[in-house]
Amino acid sequence: MPFFNTCRDDGTRWERPLSRRLGLSLLVNTGLGLGLMVLFSMFEPLGTLRHLWTRLLIFQIYTHCTGDLAVVVVAPVAVRLSRLRGWKKWCPYVALLIAVGLAGPALATGILFAFGLGGPETFWENYSYSAKIGVLITLMIGAATYTIETLKGRVQATTLQLRTQQLERERALKLAAEARFDSLQSRLQPHFLFNTINSILALLREDAERAEEMLERLARLLRFALDTQQAPVVRLSEELRLVTDYLEIERTRFGERLRFTIDAPAELGAVEIPAYSLQTLVENSMKHAIAPRREGGAIRIRVEREGDSLVAEVSDDGPGFSGDPLRAGHGLEMLEQRLEALYGTAASIEIGSPPQGACVRFRLPMAAMV
Repeated sequence: MPFFNTCRDDGTRWERPLSRRLGLSLLVNTGLGLGLMVLFSMFEPLGTLRHLWTRLLIFQIYTHCTGDLAVVVVAPVAVRLSRLRGWKKWCPYVALLIAVGLAGPALATGILFAFGLGGPETFWENYSYSAKIGVLITLMIGAATYTIETLKGRVQATTLQLRTQQLERERALKLAAEARFDSLQSRLQPHFLFNTINSILALLREDAERAEEMLERLARLLRFALDTQQAPVVRLSEELRLVTDYLEIERTRFGERLRFTIDAPAELGAVEIPAYSLQTLVENSMKHAIAPRREGGAIRIRVEREGDSLVAEVSDDGPGFSGDPLRAGHGLEMLEQRLEALYGTAASIEIGSPPQGACVRFRLPMAAMV
């Protein structure tokens, strides 16, 4: 898939060798083919061992025709498009992903019919169905890869700036970029995308409108990162929308196991807070309170004004945790550093110990928020 903003130490761009990209593509697409076969088999159970091997071969042909084609065609074009800005970059990039998503299934379907593996359906019936899936997956993985590689480049560029300019503002930008990268990377790993695709595929047959809503939420998650590349702070309303989209996507996966409430006055929507600050706390609750427990749990997000301070709090009803052993290398440690870089000693972060669960709260000075 595409690799943007990949730089040498001197700041010039370079493109990964084709042999290395193809080797990685073969490995990744083989695993993707296996995963898709298992995923689709949940909806269409296999009958015999012979059908199992046939279906395995079919999915490998589709994933390699599309995925390997993307590596050969998209990656070098994407590097050159990275020099452009706005629609001049996005329009040809999205068009290229759609073209690959259409061409790959066409090549794979042709191969299957050439070897008599096309089944009872016509060429067009096979191709039209696989093309829809191919375009969907190509766009999602292409957007996810673009976002991760872009954020990697931002982190590298900011690190180079800090070598020559030891200013607190630059340090805040670096920490914000790292927070976005870590947060999005954890959600754009293959298992997250697989879970999301699985949920969307299930909804396509049962509730197409809900499936479209989930795709829009996923798109907003990616767009949020791109729209806030340079800003260490965002509006509270934007941060809450990010959190809501993330939790709604996860609720599609966890169902009734995930319950959440958001309590924030509308008049505070324009107040600026560190980007991904609430999201970091919500992901922490998902990791410790919801995902490991069969019964799931509840997450509460509360934001209010106390005098000259803004207080934001995320609590859950999970098993709880102690802050001391988790701070080193933990998302809370990065958030604490960002608060210090942006607001100095005027901001603070606290880990509470309610009767049940965990509660993490941070406080920001209202005077510093313009």
